[in-house]
Formats: sequence, C-alpha cells, structure tokens
Amino acid sequence: MYYSLSINICMDLYFFLLLVKHAIVDVGIQRHLGWMGKEKYFSKLAQKHYVGHGIGTFIVLLTVGFVPALIAGVFDWWCHWQIDYIKARINDKYNITSSNYTYWWLLTIDQLLHYLTYLAIILYI
Repeated sequence: MYYSLSINICMDLYFFLLLVKHAIVDVGIQRHLGWMGKEKYFSKLAQKHYVGHGIGTFIVLLTVGFVPALIAGVFDWWCHWQIDYIKARINDKYNITSSNYTYWWLLTIDQLLHYLTYLAIILYI
C-alpha cells in the first residue's frame, strides 16, 4: 500500500509540474513571441512555441528516464501543434476575436485538450 501511495504522489507531482510548465510556456513566454501564424501548419514562429512545450515536458520528466522523457516531450510538442493549429484555423476561418464568446469557449476546449495531453503522458510514464 505504501508503494502504491508513493507512486500516486509522484504522478500527482509530475502532473502538477506539467501544469506549471504549461502556464509558463503558454502564458508567460508565448506573450513575448508575438504573432506566430499558428493558422499556418508549418509556421516557424509557432514551432518555437510548440518546441518550447516539448522541451519543458522533457525537462520535467527527465528524472523518469531519458527515453520516456524524450517520448513524452515529442508527444507534447506534436499534440500542442495539432491543438493550437486547429484552434487557430477555426478562429481564422470564422473571424473569431477575443471580443466574441466563441473565442473563449474555443480557448477553454484548447486548454482542456492540453490537460488531457498531460494526463495521457502521466498514464504513459
């Protein structure tokens, strides 16, 4: 039982650290990158943002092992790319701006999908 409890606490800590990483990269750092052209699938500026998520996840999970952390980092990079691209395309296609209620619901769904990505990573490790 003690072993199971310590694994749960460890997974909770990793999940929390992934959320902290997400806040830093998605809010703190992203603001300084400016317009990234996320509605373009191969935007180089947007890739800086996506890669930042992958690197952050890799760093958070490095104590689990190099290979699992690398796999999780690549997975986070790819998922973040797909989620943000789809949201940006919808916003662009329908001319949705931050003054529109739809914008905020799309942002909510976007964030929930990122959190589900972290849950999948935790289940993986």
